[in-house]
Amino acid sequence: MKKIKELYKDLIAGEKPDFALWTFPIIGLLILCLLPFLLTRKEISFLDYTATGQIGDTIGGIAGPVIALLAALLTFLAFWIQVQANKAQTKQFDKQDTDTKIDRFENKFYELLKLHRENVTEINIANTVHNRKAFVSMFKEFKFGYHCLKLVYGSQQELHTLTRTLTEQDFVNISFIIFFMGIGKTSDKLTQGLIQQYEEVLIVNYIEYLKVCQSRYSENEKIAVDIENNQIFTLDIKYKPFCGHMSRLGHYYRHLFQTVKFVVEQDTNIVKDKYEYLKTLRAQLSSHEQLLLYYNGLTTMGKPWIENNFFTDYRMIKNLPLPLADFGPKPKEKLGERNKEGKLLFEWDEITQIN
Repeated sequence: MKKIKELYKDLIAGEKPDFALWTFPIIGLLILCLLPFLLTRKEISFLDYTATGQIGDTIGGIAGPVIALLAALLTFLAFWIQVQANKAQTKQFDKQDTDTKIDRFENKFYELLKLHRENVTEINIANTVHNRKAFVSMFKEFKFGYHCLKLVYGSQQELHTLTRTLTEQDFVNISFIIFFMGIGKTSDKLTQGLIQQYEEVLIVNYIEYLKVCQSRYSENEKIAVDIENNQIFTLDIKYKPFCGHMSRLGHYYRHLFQTVKFVVEQDTNIVKDKYEYLKTLRAQLSSHEQLLLYYNGLTTMGKPWIENNFFTDYRMIKNLPLPLADFGPKPKEKLGERNKEGKLLFEWDEITQIN
């Protein structure tokens, strides 16, 4: 009984005509074979064939329902074929709609990719360094500013002028924001709202120290700062440092973030492998671009990169050269070695494991 119900449901859904194909013929054969035999038996006394005409007419009358049943079967088959055709047409329309959505997505994605390349090409620092090479100089400038902050912080601690202990992430947050905004009257106003949670005496002394370094800097006279392990970090760039990069990096990071977000938010039924598209985007980022992107993600400005798991789930900084990220929170300590799928986050680990 259960099997018959299942066949009937499949029949109504247009899946399988098996139920009809064996039900109708069996019923027809039973009528065709049994009724003539039964109705022509002498024992059946309540039938009077003198009133029914020729026996052939009687048989013809009996066969009529069978013919009607066969006609019903053919009608059903025509209906079933139409249902199948409608389903195939619906699938075709769905596929066309999906293909159209994929085309729209890819057109926009590659347009965003093109705009990203243009953003990189347009980067120009004081007509001295351009496009992708600028990220190497900017990274050096940021790293120098980070070590300057550590030096000022250490001096302030010795003088007991500070009441708050800073973490490595605090150092990155302060130094990156000031690197991004720059120093000066206008820049200081922008910076104040972003780092107001830190002690004013530290920020004031840090900015003053950077101004001294800035005034001493020239292509002929480099500036240096003491770092850990009795080492010295020398700033070697071709432009005046600490003037800010908001006009260069502001729209660069906003556009890059929106491009990643655009891919991630796509319907999984339409864009099945989002990582492949984001891998194409990541391939456009140089090693120093990924380094600065990582440190940007550690700040209050760039924290959505980490909060949305773009660095882990989609490995947007996979090609980050780990030995160069040797200050502040270490990438593997901050993000881990693998994502939730068990994949290594950093290509550097893959290379070292092979060796």
